[in-house]
Amino acid sequence: MSQKKPLLFVNSPVIRKHVYKPLPEEESTSIFEIEHTREEVHLQQPSIDDMSIEEDMLTNPQIQPILYYLDHPFRKELYQPIEVITKDQVIKGKIHELDSSLLWMMKDHELISIALGEITDIKWKQQSFTI
Repeated sequence: MSQKKPLLFVNSPVIRKHVYKPLPEEESTSIFEIEHTREEVHLQQPSIDDMSIEEDMLTNPQIQPILYYLDHPFRKELYQPIEVITKDQVIKGKIHELDSSLLWMMKDHELISIALGEITDIKWKQQSFTI
């Protein structure tokens, strides 16, 4: 077998063209004065008892790990429709997003927010969800 010559052979290196665009610098002739006023700010810090009560009211300790588990994008699609049971109602839909204090769900193309402290149980296929 004989070696064939390529039909097109380029002996020069690849040439790349870079266009340099200088960033415009903004020149300001304005003079700004910083006011040095000292005001005493008293921050009211809640007592430790109040903080522990608020944390208990925000989330149920058994529900929070389940919600973090279900917040994964693949699991949002896998475990749908999911039922979230609150003190007042049962919401059946798809988990959209989990914030620090709210659970956002899609129900019939409508976005619904649920406070984490109101959630009593999470069910999938009529059974309580467990990890």
